[in-house]
Amino acid sequence: MPYSIPEGYMQDMQRRLEEIPVSAKGPSSWQKITPYLALAAVFAAAFVLGGTLLRSTASRASSGEDMVAYFMDSDLTVAQLEDVYFYSED
Repeated sequence: MPYSIPEGYMQDMQRRLEEIPVSAKGPSSWQKITPYLALAAVFAAAFVLGGTLLRSTASRASSGEDMVAYFMDSDLTVAQLEDVYFYSED
């Protein structure tokens, strides 16, 4: 056999196993709640960054009146202009 067990390894195994400290307590409450706090932090960051991004892009968007003026200069029909005005009020 290419592999062998060192001399006295199995006889000494029980003693070595008993020396391993047994943790009577489970994970602490902080260790239990940490993954949930991390998940909540990720969602909070996503909401804050998303809200900031939406607010910054909304302030740059054209107002409804600007859109109507642009489309009036684009030689649209009255029905098309009414659609633009109707959808820009939302």
